[in-house]
Amino acid sequence: MLRILGIAALLALACGGSNAIAGSATLGDVTVNLPPPMGFCELSEENSASDRKMITTLSGLLEKSGNKMLAMSADCRQLAEWRASKRQLLDDYAQYQTAIAGIDQPPAETIQQTCTTLRAEGDKILSTQTPDIKKNVEEALKKVKMNQNSFLGVLGEEPNACYAGILQQIHTQADTDKTQVTVFAITIVKNRTIFVYRFAVFTSSEVIDAALGKLKSNVAALHAAN
Repeated sequence: MLRILGIAALLALACGGSNAIAGSATLGDVTVNLPPPMGFCELSEENSASDRKMITTLSGLLEKSGNKMLAMSADCRQLAEWRASKRQLLDDYAQYQTAIAGIDQPPAETIQQTCTTLRAEGDKILSTQTPDIKKNVEEALKKVKMNQNSFLGVLGEEPNACYAGILQQIHTQADTDKTQVTVFAITIVKNRTIFVYRFAVFTSSEVIDAALGKLKSNVAALHAAN
């Protein structure tokens, strides 16, 4: 699980994707459908030079950390403006990933075991904090340094997914500073482990609640599509 958290930090630093596959990905002997979140449009190497650069850069970072990006999408309006060079950064985007080592293998842990592992790690990092998300966020903001991340702990558990979050203050490629929240889910689809990420700019604890709700909808759509 620590590797998952480290990857999220790398993605935040890159701030923008092997290749992102529109709609589906082959994991060993199974094909998994990958619907983008509602209101999001997929990035594709065929769409633009900007997409191709983003996908290539992030794919390289992920592969060095042991993960493969299966698909990436972003808020459709932001993506259109970014492709037209009318905005420098994508603030609201999402990704599907999987571990390269387990791409053709069944999961090593159940969802319940995964959540237990994340809670144990979260307890080490957040040992002096209460379970309240808002207080966790406030404490994390006090401790997190530029280009470092703070684990917010497990944010939810359902039979088919474990949800957690990360907070990070970053200096972007546009020479600006922002606080980014990453919420992610670990889920199992067709006996393969899939990581579902959602990224947003943090302004208050309500942003985390909203991002988590949207992530849960995305996970539900993923399972419905398969």
